Amino acid sequence: MFTKNDSVAIIGGGISGMALALCLHSMHRRPSLSGSRTEGGSMMIAANALRMLDSWGVYPKMVPRGHEFQYVHYKDDSETTADRYPFGGRQNFGYDGLRIYRQELINVLYETCAERGIPFNFNTKYTRITQETATSVTSELTTAAADQTIQKTAALLVGADGIHSKVRDYPKFAAHLMAITYEVPLAQLRIPADKNYVFPVQVTTGKGGTPDGSLLLCGTQYPVPEEDKSRSEWAEIVQGDMHGYPDVIRSALEQVSEETLHVWPFYVLPKLANWASEKKRVVVLGDAAHAVPPTTGQGASQAFEDVFSLGLLLAKMKGDAGVDGQGGTEGGKVEWAKALQFWQDMRQRRIEELLVLTKQLNNKRLPLHQQTELAAGEVWVDQSAENPRQMAWLYEPNIKEQIDNWVAQQV
Repeated sequence: MFTKNDSVAIIGGGISGMALALCLHSMHRRPSLSGSRTEGGSMMIAANALRMLDSWGVYPKMVPRGHEFQYVHYKDDSETTADRYPFGGRQNFGYDGLRIYRQELINVLYETCAERGIPFNFNTKYTRITQETATSVTSELTTAAADQTIQKTAALLVGADGIHSKVRDYPKFAAHLMAITYEVPLAQLRIPADKNYVFPVQVTTGKGGTPDGSLLLCGTQYPVPEEDKSRSEWAEIVQGDMHGYPDVIRSALEQVSEETLHVWPFYVLPKLANWASEKKRVVVLGDAAHAVPPTTGQGASQAFEDVFSLGLLLAKMKGDAGVDGQGGTEGGKVEWAKALQFWQDMRQRRIEELLVLTKQLNNKRLPLHQQTELAAGEVWVDQSAENPRQMAWLYEPNIKEQIDNWVAQQV
């Protein structure tokens, strides 16, 4: 049971943490934020996430800072467009996909949190849980200078602090693959006029995060080496593969910007048995609970779905007069432990669906002769010409309906 006066402590001041703060604020809850908010690189956000960001008042601020698109296009080794993969589509799903720099999204989320008076302290670091009861949880934070310890008590603590979460108690794990990405000015590319290049192009290159599309994000995958390397060494590795590519790719590799070069390990988090503590007052979400492989471009989007669904569930757990003043009809009738288990099961099913899509899209990157050897359904194929809503299952999740139906069954 929760009341509208109960506070929710959020550990992690990045994308997931600030999104959760805005979601809870929109539902008249009392969130507070602690942790770092600096992130680099560029990202693609799909229609399912943009709809939620719009409901929190963030989307309109994002659009001028990013680049909208509908499809990622696949090119084969002859530079022929082999297929395309939709990231949205205003006509069918209400929103086009959006490519934006992570830091731009961080800035927009931060600005919106500040506008709404959400308390945050980005100069503290989570240390540990000092006490957890059936009704509250107390955590210990240290200041950035490590010269002060703070005790913070809340009705619920949510770890939204990423795959290397300090809130989640789990053994260390490693990545086996990584991406090396960097920015290239569009003017640098020698784009053949007869090859119909419509950016973004999967595998070899993609649209940058600038609104005018003047910068491209280029990158490829490599096995993770045993030893770390300098930026110049990473650049040499990328350029070492230059000669096997078409001329347009070689033009992108001739000058690798070390300043914008970013190394991104693909961590895979083993399936967690529980996303909540034994007394259910500590919860993890986003990459702290599940790491979605980057192939589908759904990592951040699934974190937003975690946020939205947990926020809706918390709004149902009202034990006082209710946040709307109409009476907390669900309050006290639905056990929080059962609600959390329902939430985790619902979200885990969604992640498993994404893993199936990930495998299909990974197979899409194989040479054509290898794709033909796979069984039907193991390679993703665009059917949007015949079925414009092929991806409705992904871009129009029925989260609210699932939660409303489950709560109705309980009460």
